[in-house]
Amino acid sequence: MNNAFTLSQLKFDLWLIEQLQITPSPGPTLEELQQRWDACPGHTGGLSRDRLTTHRKNIKLFLGLEIMAPDRMHYRIINPQALALDSLANDLLKSIQNYAFLQEFKDLGDQIQPEQIESGSRYLQQIGQALRNNQKLDITYHKFSDEKQYNAIIHPYCLKADKGRWYLFASKEGSEHQDTLQCFALDRTLCLTIMPETYVPNPAYDISTYFRNCFGVWHDYENYPVRDVTISCTEKVANYLRTLPLHHSQKEDAYREGKEGRVIFHYHISPSPDFMAELAKWGDEVRIKE
Repeated sequence: MNNAFTLSQLKFDLWLIEQLQITPSPGPTLEELQQRWDACPGHTGGLSRDRLTTHRKNIKLFLGLEIMAPDRMHYRIINPQALALDSLANDLLKSIQNYAFLQEFKDLGDQIQPEQIESGSRYLQQIGQALRNNQKLDITYHKFSDEKQYNAIIHPYCLKADKGRWYLFASKEGSEHQDTLQCFALDRTLCLTIMPETYVPNPAYDISTYFRNCFGVWHDYENYPVRDVTISCTEKVANYLRTLPLHHSQKEDAYREGKEGRVIFHYHISPSPDFMAELAKWGDEVRIKE
């Protein structure tokens, strides 16, 4: 499969998802999709039922989105919750969108400058394999705050990206903190090797909810208990928060505060230093109410 074909397929998948998202219930028919595709600038090939079926299967395989026509006429995504703000499918969709865009316009060179992920990415394949097979990892690690590096055997549970860096959450074998997950930043990882030995995952670690009330990768509920946080902000800041929410729990209040008409947002979150710093960067344009 050549790159042009791959890019063409990705672009069609993205186009199809967008059409299903923007069309009100009950969704578009095959005929409507065909008309829209034919009118799409630069489209390649026709849209037959067989082609649509192939792409529906691809989208389900890569993103977990189920595209069906329950009434045998109108197509729609029957599990839209899969694209929730904090879901893997949503992250994958954004990554595919960015990849398709960068591939198509790579001839523009420095006119397009995407955000960079640091060099720790070289360990992703090994970590992914270890996560899939429950294999132990031998890691050599050097904290920025420590003078010396150290070696450890770890049991990986989760890999998370935040602010341009990758973080691995794992339990350290033989440690006094063996029953808690520790955070290893990949840019501070000097060496990482997959071991043949496997481990039995601890059922106490429910990764689907582990970061539910966190901001980014800061998980410290003991020192920063989860609570309700309310802020007021200017309309300018509100526009930023509406288009890119700080947290999945973010809810906007219909009430406007004071003569300025400041906008109210509510969060259910662990107010870690990272979260407070994110609010503080706006200065007086954001005020914490409770």
